[in-house]
Parts: sequence; structure tokens; C-alpha cells
Amino acid sequence: MDCQKTELPAQRAVTHFNRGDYQSAVDEFTKAIEAQPRDATLYQARGAAYEKLGEFDRVIADCKQAIKINRVFADAYYTRANAYYAIDDYDRAIADYTQTIELRPDFAEAYLWRGYSYTIIGDYINATADRQKAIKLNPKLAFLPGR
Repeated sequence: MDCQKTELPAQRAVTHFNRGDYQSAVDEFTKAIEAQPRDATLYQARGAAYEKLGEFDRVIADCKQAIKINRVFADAYYTRANAYYAIDDYDRAIADYTQTIELRPDFAEAYLWRGYSYTIIGDYINATADRQKAIKLNPKLAFLPGR
């Protein structure tokens, strides 16, 4: 396999993503995926770009593929959880944030967003516990407004 066929589009995709050009990032991640369809990180990264574009069904599909390739890829669960949260599917969001936390117990933002999800469904005990855990892991999160 020619690594340049994967690396160059992936590098360009990251550059586009960091500049806020999410459609170009999607296009370049797609090229990289065509060259290396078994790379879970490429699907998750494209999903993150789709998230910025508000294309949540595509986020979910890409993260599902990333998880199919790598069942222990915490970032894929987290990105998919964010998409579920965005479409008001809080039970699935909580399940994916929980899986993220099981894989990476130090993932402060996963606790924070799971806590927001718990708040929305009225589970204030778990919401409070998750917010406290998030702040313990990352004190800067204390300054974010509650949801």
C-alpha cells in the first residue's frame, strides 16, 4: 500500500478541520478512508467533521464503523455520544458516554456530557456525581455553565 495515498489526505483533512473548513475535511478524510478502509481513526475523524456540519446521522454511521473496526476506541464512542445528544437521544448518549468512561476513566468531558444528559432526563443524583467527577478530573470544567 502507498502510505502517501492515506497520509497526505489525512494531513490535509486535519488542516482543513483545524481551520474550520469541515466540508473539505470530510472530503479529504473520505479519500484517506478509500485508501485505508480498516483505519478506525479515519472514520472517527470524519465523524467529528460531520458533527461540526450538523450531519448527525453520518456521525453515527462513521462512528459505528470505527467501533466495528476497533471495539475499544473511546473517541469513537464519545463522538457518537455527542451526536446522540445533539438529536435528543439521551439514553443512547448516556450509554456511549458510559462506554467511553469505561475505556478511558480519566475522560473528564465524557463525565460532563453524561451529566448533562442525566440532567435532561431528570436523574439529578447521577448528574451531580458526574459533574463533580468531571471537575475533579479537569478543574477548568467548573467554569462552564450548567446545562
